[in-house]
Amino acid sequence: MNIKVPVSWLREYLKTDVAAKTLAGYLSLSGPTIERLEKQKDEIIFEVEVTSNRYDMASIFGLAREANSILSYRGEKCQLVPPKGLNLILEPDISSPLPLDVVIKNKSLCPRFTAIVVDNVKIKSSPATIKNRLQKSGIRAINNIVDISNYIMLELGQPMHTFDYDKIKKNRMILRESKEGEKIKTLDGQIRKLPQNAIVIENDQRLIDLCGIMGGENSQITKRTKRVVLFVQTYNPINIRKTTQVLSFRTEAAARFEKGVDIEAIPQALARAVYLAKKIAGAKIASELTDIYQTANPSIALRASKKQETSLAISKLNSYLGIDIKIEEAQKILNLLGFSAKIQNQTILATAPSWRTSDIQDDVDLIEEIARIYGYWRLPSKLPSGIVPDVPESELSKVIDLKKALKFLGLTEVMTYSIISKELLFLTDTEEKNAIALANPLTSEWQFMRPTLLVSLVNVIAKNQNLKSDIKIFEVAKTYLKTENELPKQDLMFAAIFQNSTFYEIKGFIENIFAILDRDAKWQKLEKEDELFEKDQTAQITVLGQEIGRVGILNSKVSDHFAIAGQLASCEINLTRLFDSPQILNTYKNIPKYPPVIEDISAIFDSKAPVGEIVAEVKKSGSPLVKKIEIIDVFEDEKIGTGKKSVTLRLTYQRSDRTPTQKEVTLVREKISARLTKTFRAQIRK
Repeated sequence: MNIKVPVSWLREYLKTDVAAKTLAGYLSLSGPTIERLEKQKDEIIFEVEVTSNRYDMASIFGLAREANSILSYRGEKCQLVPPKGLNLILEPDISSPLPLDVVIKNKSLCPRFTAIVVDNVKIKSSPATIKNRLQKSGIRAINNIVDISNYIMLELGQPMHTFDYDKIKKNRMILRESKEGEKIKTLDGQIRKLPQNAIVIENDQRLIDLCGIMGGENSQITKRTKRVVLFVQTYNPINIRKTTQVLSFRTEAAARFEKGVDIEAIPQALARAVYLAKKIAGAKIASELTDIYQTANPSIALRASKKQETSLAISKLNSYLGIDIKIEEAQKILNLLGFSAKIQNQTILATAPSWRTSDIQDDVDLIEEIARIYGYWRLPSKLPSGIVPDVPESELSKVIDLKKALKFLGLTEVMTYSIISKELLFLTDTEEKNAIALANPLTSEWQFMRPTLLVSLVNVIAKNQNLKSDIKIFEVAKTYLKTENELPKQDLMFAAIFQNSTFYEIKGFIENIFAILDRDAKWQKLEKEDELFEKDQTAQITVLGQEIGRVGILNSKVSDHFAIAGQLASCEINLTRLFDSPQILNTYKNIPKYPPVIEDISAIFDSKAPVGEIVAEVKKSGSPLVKKIEIIDVFEDEKIGTGKKSVTLRLTYQRSDRTPTQKEVTLVREKISARLTKTFRAQIRK
């Protein structure tokens, strides 16, 4: 996220004579990046990029604190001055404090919640300084109380909220998870239907706050407001993130709660808010301080307040950076950044400040902190020496690349159970004795480990055929085949099914896949009949003589079992074998300078004549002039004869030294025609 920071506001806490451009340069070199400097009349605005792990930078004071550390190390004269009121004692100014009852139903939703009631509030416009700073930071000024909450969020990075105390019935607030379908009208006037598990505050059976995102309209501050509830807290970032995604609604507060806030600084933010309310709204503290701190809170991906000591050996630091930094200098850098660092036997023991507990996990994080303040540009620019190890590509990375290709080819991935029923096992033409049976199946639906992925995919087609008529799905998973050993053979398989498709479409798809995987696949007749596929509409795929998979039209008994209309084109490929086979070494060939001659040739063949063999024969007899052969059409009809089919091929004739002459083309075409007539008894169509 990016934030806008008026430099005059920054200088209120960072006392230095360093020019704005120089300051931006220091920060960009060793801290957050200043992406742009914008001039507005007499003001310079920094546009600061805040990385997701440095939530402490999403505030004016946090940026001032970081800049003070960097400038101090560079020897620049500077001083960090905290905002006034951070240590204000929050005790009632009246003899009879107002009641405020806060109940948190689930501790994991809100690790810390602080609140206080102020009375005698005079709602009016904010002072010009506050209004201008909010406006230059990109937030509209509303009134002095609401502006205080936004001001604190920008100044300290602590989102806060305000309620009209008199609109809270029975003075009771219950923080809980929302129920699906609940609605709330937020401050922007929109009625929002809430998902389950959004964090909300309920008052007398009505919702008054969509926590961490936006307050409810029914508890907002108006001109008539006299008593105000100020509260600062932190929420479970996971709940906030999910809610903003479902609602497609993100606010400045939500962006900060998603990343986390400094849980230890929450009381200081509330004290600062009360200080400003006293100063610009005439407020008086009218209740006891409510501070609910869920110390029993286990790790729930929140910004924990628990401080851990991290050790860093100076030898490891210097080894990583490639230079020799004195241990005292490394300690000085960490102390400047707010760490509590001490030296013990050439090791630095450092405890992160409360605003850095989330992103400092181990010693390499300390190395990063020391390196950036020391200056990356001061490190030697030397490439590491030695031999780069040749690590074979993992099977997982190959599968991920394959899945990406399949996505762009228009297929949808599915994931199905590895266990099938006895009924589905029967469809695979596998006997029970040859299948892997579960010793204690829970139901009849889950009895056997599947020997093929295809029946599972057909089941998916059956359940979705009413939605679409051209479903194309795939799955990458293991199959389980019985062996003589105790453990089954578990090869990684790829299977795909095209609904209402043809053999030629699935064949073209597989050819595309093999081109992407750089494997040279051959197509052959099945050596043994496969009951899963239709006869004469199936083929086996081999690589270097080893069978890799099968492709074809699924047997009608399979589609009939699932009541699927239309034929199913499918394939199943053994990826374990395929990945073990060598890839094709791609070679460079010059682009031909001379145009080719392209013509079609059609012939009538016996319907059982394999098209692959026809193409192979044409390629053999047309070489070297024929450079490319494309199948344009395969047509079967009684008009051309029973048991006959017409095949049209597009031939590309090309030479590297000149354009082929018509005489050369004619001679090669006649040679091809004669070969087809002799080999297949083909009838060449004129």
